Amino acid sequence: AAALGHEGAEITSSWIDRWKIRHEVSSKVMAGEKTSVDGTVVTDWKNHLLPEILRNWAPDDIYNVDETGLFWRLTPDRTLAFKAERVHGGKKANDRVTVLVGANMSGEKRPLLVIGQFGKPRCFHGIRHIPVKYRANGKAWMTGQLFEEWVRKLDRSLTRKILLVVDNCPAHPRVSGLAKVHLLFLPPNTTSCTQPMDCGIIKNLKHIY
Repeated sequence: AAALGHEGAEITSSWIDRWKIRHEVSSKVMAGEKTSVDGTVVTDWKNHLLPEILRNWAPDDIYNVDETGLFWRLTPDRTLAFKAERVHGGKKANDRVTVLVGANMSGEKRPLLVIGQFGKPRCFHGIRHIPVKYRANGKAWMTGQLFEEWVRKLDRSLTRKILLVVDNCPAHPRVSGLAKVHLLFLPPNTTSCTQPMDCGIIKNLKHIY
């Protein structure tokens, strides 16, 4: 208060609340891993490596993919209620699938790849057309084998060369012998700052879901 020129004034909690509203100050949960990221590596990526990529590739030919976990049975944990009313929730469902989300800089989306636990889920029985690509893994995770299989299928389906930007993680091996896909790995331990799919695209997909 003294720094703001209010020295000697009676500063109450209501005054502080109104000050926070005026200046849009709010309490936030510190989530993510940005504090552990090497800032010099991120700066070098954004100021030197990324501009070089953008000079050599057209936006239509620069693709990015990333995986996300989707807890498909998880219900919201917030609801509207009167102040005096007590609200109760049930046990949280942990059923999940992994979804590979991808698009190019021009906004062309790749079909979603969904990885579930079971090779032939009961819900697929009698369904002729599934609007996503589906693969199975015991833990419903992306593996190096599934990623390589997906990249090779993408490579065979293309009629032009593309740059595919992915994070540097064990589930993304370096795939040799590709004719159309050039793999580019993001700098290690920087995906919280350099991963394009984390800039609202995956979040928006989950909001729509």
